[in-house]
Amino acid sequence: MKRPFLLAALLLSMSGAMAQSPAFIFFETVNPATPGQLKRLTEALVAVDAGAELFHSDDYRILQLKSSSVQAEGIYRAFFESNGIQLKAGTRTAEDLGLNASPAVPVYIATGDEQADMARYRAAVDQWNAVHPEQQISATPIHQQR
Repeated sequence: MKRPFLLAALLLSMSGAMAQSPAFIFFETVNPATPGQLKRLTEALVAVDAGAELFHSDDYRILQLKSSSVQAEGIYRAFFESNGIQLKAGTRTAEDLGLNASPAVPVYIATGDEQADMARYRAAVDQWNAVHPEQQISATPIHQQR
């Protein structure tokens, strides 16, 4: 009699966990967080949301919170600010941050027509270099550089 009950409980718990896909909330800081602050935040976050994970941008200005059991934004905001992180008003979306955009830097894509592929790549590089004079990239694809 115990086995069917255990099996039913296990299946029920698994279906609940599988049904919740993670959500992401992006916060922007007023000043960059320090690595030490982020470490303390990550450790203390368990008290607010045990399943949450915290990530940051390379410049430590964007905090990305990932959770399957998302709390209200105000709860996370209060948590960050009580731990010394001053946040800008509102949240950011992945689109605001350019995370869902196609790659901005030209990428060589091999389609089997090497001449057309190279012409397309070089045109994209020329356009990139014209718009980004401080970040010039080579018109020779990486796979041809030696």
